[in-house]
Amino acid sequence: MNADNNLLAKQRELKDTITKGVENTIPAYFFNLVGNALAKIFRLTKRPHWVVNAVVLGVLIFLPGFLISILTGEIYEWELHLFYLGLGLVAYFSPIVSYLNVVYNVLPGIRDHIVDSIQSVEDLNRFSVWLSSFWSVRKWMVFNICFGIPLLIVEIVGETLGSGKFMGFGISTIALMVTLLFVSPFYVIYKMLTLPPLLSNFRLNLYESDPVNSEVIQQLVYILNIYIYYVAGYTEIIVAVIVLHPNMWIIWVNILLGWLPTITQFLVNQYAIRKIIISAKWRNLNRIQEQIKDLQNVNLKEAPEATIARINQLMDLHDRIGAKPNSILSWSTGLSFLNQLMLPVLGSLLGNIDKLLKLINP
Repeated sequence: MNADNNLLAKQRELKDTITKGVENTIPAYFFNLVGNALAKIFRLTKRPHWVVNAVVLGVLIFLPGFLISILTGEIYEWELHLFYLGLGLVAYFSPIVSYLNVVYNVLPGIRDHIVDSIQSVEDLNRFSVWLSSFWSVRKWMVFNICFGIPLLIVEIVGETLGSGKFMGFGISTIALMVTLLFVSPFYVIYKMLTLPPLLSNFRLNLYESDPVNSEVIQQLVYILNIYIYYVAGYTEIIVAVIVLHPNMWIIWVNILLGWLPTITQFLVNQYAIRKIIISAKWRNLNRIQEQIKDLQNVNLKEAPEATIARINQLMDLHDRIGAKPNSILSWSTGLSFLNQLMLPVLGSLLGNIDKLLKLINP
């Protein structure tokens, strides 16, 4: 009884932690900072809606670069860099899409459908550690510096070498500000790649006779699929803008950077869910095998018909459970996913066929 009470208490505690932690996720943390500042400046009773905060933050990010361009006279050359200005605007939507995905899909789904299915206090403690790192501002900043700054350097150097001219301090300032926010979802992507393997090692409350149709499996698949749709949808938009760039190498590098995490997440999801399902099935099958062994320990020649009938029932049950699917992935699901990935890549190839031919036959 005490163990059950401890489990329920830990589950409630973790749910409360998630509810409070939603406000600390990136970029919600920065949207809230802007909202708090606006509420204080204009003496509002509560923070403005997060959309207002996101717009204000966007203005603050683009404003320094715009002012620098005016002061240096670079503003008159901005028509040469309209592609990067457009790309910067699209890139700023990266943290907004991440916010929608995390705040309205991932964390509420985990809180409402996954936590109650975890049947061990030790597993809940491990999950709590994962959640703490998920919205850790310090880890996010370290990740952004280590990943964002090198990406920015590659962007500026690559564009300078490609065009033969420095893009300017104003555009570079905008690129710096936007890049640091643009790469923030990559930390979420990294943490989401570790989520399914983590859950696959937990003891979950499953319908072990047919784990595929357990509620927790169906809910987990739904959460992960919606997460992938968000990432894939935004990636398609980025690819549609990137293909306008005259440099074919930059196009392919960005396509790989966009689609590689999506494909990896899909494969990781399928592997982890398959592992959960197979582990649950084998727990049940092993129990049935032990029961059959116990019944077979007696002399079957002298055993009553009821014993033999029971053995046959258990063997039939064993076969039926063993025949249940080990994965939610079917050929149609896999082909559908690949088709969705190939459409933007095919569009990129067709739209840049002349550049591709020149690349192959210079």
